[in-house]
Amino acid sequence: MTQSKAPEPSQPAEAAPEPSQPAEATPERTPLAVAPGPAAVPLLAVDQPTAAYELIASAPADPPAGHARRIAGDIAVDVARQLAEPVRAMRERLGLVVDHLERHVATSTGPVPYPWRSLQTLRQDLTAAYLEATTLARRLDELDRALADDPPGWFDVAAAVDLGIHLAGHHLAAGIEVLIDLGNTPPARGASGTLALLVAQLVAVSAHSARDLPGSTLSVRVAPEAAAALVAIADNGAGSTRAASLGDLARSILAPWGGTVDATSVPGAGCTFELRLAIAPG
Repeated sequence: MTQSKAPEPSQPAEAAPEPSQPAEATPERTPLAVAPGPAAVPLLAVDQPTAAYELIASAPADPPAGHARRIAGDIAVDVARQLAEPVRAMRERLGLVVDHLERHVATSTGPVPYPWRSLQTLRQDLTAAYLEATTLARRLDELDRALADDPPGWFDVAAAVDLGIHLAGHHLAAGIEVLIDLGNTPPARGASGTLALLVAQLVAVSAHSARDLPGSTLSVRVAPEAAAALVAIADNGAGSTRAASLGDLARSILAPWGGTVDATSVPGAGCTFELRLAIAPG
């Protein structure tokens, strides 16, 4: 008897391969252009073991380009030198205050009142440190205002010149008679901070000229003229070899504003700088 074999189970047909999807194109990455920036500034170590606050370092912003940055070099160096010693002295003064308080805490066994005389001394030291910090902050604020490098517009000439005189104030030492006459003028065309830095440079040069010839006088004057605001800085001192180069610098700054510059220096007769800025019509 013939035995019939059971039919083998049919194998499932292989699924037809799905049509391949085109691979998504990977967008090209455009390399970022990294502008060169200032070198990284290391953080100063904190030398007080009791410092309880975390230091947060932030990258310095790239300085804006412009005339203010170009002419601020000497003024910024002068201000930095003037601030360095007071900052060191204030740090030492505050260090003594902290040391006195630490000694009192270390030797006290309970809530012992601080000695009255010592408290008065600490109060005087802290007051002096506060006044020093206020003076330093004012100097830094003046420099920061001058470095604003705002775009040219209409500004108060007398206020800009006054700021420039303050920036160069440490050059106006004893032995120089200083005459200042800041008259009212219509608003002038230009950048207030840039003019202040330029005035500071010119005042510093005239001050050196006056100091080199004892008994000399330095004058700074702002006055209206026909269609212009006049800024005149002059002395009757020994003169300066830098007058011509500063005159060229001033022309390169004022010319785009519609202004003019006259700069002269005569040995034994001093320096004269006359800046004329275009004023608002009407």
